[in-house]
Amino acid sequence: MNSRKKALRGLVLSAFVCIGIYSCTHVSGTYISQHGSREGSSMKDNCMDCHKNGATEGGFIVGGTVFKEDKTTRNPNGNVYLFATPPNTTDGKDSIIATIEVDGVGNFYTTHPIDLSNGVYPAVQSPAGDTIVRMQALTSNGACNSCHDGRTQDKIHVR
Repeated sequence: MNSRKKALRGLVLSAFVCIGIYSCTHVSGTYISQHGSREGSSMKDNCMDCHKNGATEGGFIVGGTVFKEDKTTRNPNGNVYLFATPPNTTDGKDSIIATIEVDGVGNFYTTHPIDLSNGVYPAVQSPAGDTIVRMQALTSNGACNSCHDGRTQDKIHVR
């Protein structure tokens, strides 16, 4: 192969790599999941692998996936709450610092600034609103699927 063809091949390959990196890391604007939306349909695994928290414009502050009790079928259109107080405290609803809607394919995400530095107690609400499951531990990690991967810890699930 002559040097011209090699250079052209290298240039084309570099362009594809740049496009791949750009599409995974560069998003602009504010993104917040909404009931019924299918925007998150391509997401799987740890959302923050591409939507890096604070690493790029539009990086997710919080992101994850909610499943039904079978831990296989996605559970769309519920809600995720971030509480400042642990479960079973009298503060309850008064301590909600953020509400994030689960979209139409079971994902939730936001680029809206939320201060996680003091930690939060997440909870997930079923689409019918009749069940809320609260996480017992304090967390400052908004990459929910990084722990709730079905191997390290159960996937996030609600009836």
